[in-house]
Amino acid sequence: MNANFIMQKRFIEFILILGLFTGCSETVTKSQDNDVNILEVSDTIYIVDITGKKWDVTHAKNRYGMDPSLYQYGIGPFAITPVTEPVMLQSGDPGYPEFDDEGLVLGVSMEGEVRAYPLDSLRCHEVVNDRIGNKYVAPAY
Repeated sequence: MNANFIMQKRFIEFILILGLFTGCSETVTKSQDNDVNILEVSDTIYIVDITGKKWDVTHAKNRYGMDPSLYQYGIGPFAITPVTEPVMLQSGDPGYPEFDDEGLVLGVSMEGEVRAYPLDSLRCHEVVNDRIGNKYVAPAY
């Protein structure tokens, strides 16, 4: 069995046992479509990701009619590492693109400085923690 599945199963068992001992009214259900765990505690509705973290979706369901069983929560927080302290190349540096090279970039211009973050790199990291001038920035893709 996959380790994430075992962790999810143990978390659900723990919640159910905890409910028995504390007398609280908790209901745990699993969506048939995408394996989303839905935890209902009193009037609060949570989805539980594969790391066991609970996400309160009560407002989304009650106010906007969103169905918690249709949520896709992905791989959990902190699963994708950001680029930190990126190395910027100058014209003439090894690895600097040629004039006719094709490639998309996310460009930022602040305080007289310009940065170009290649989308090929951002597809794997999604965010860059950088400093431009005296300001910290987090360009995201």
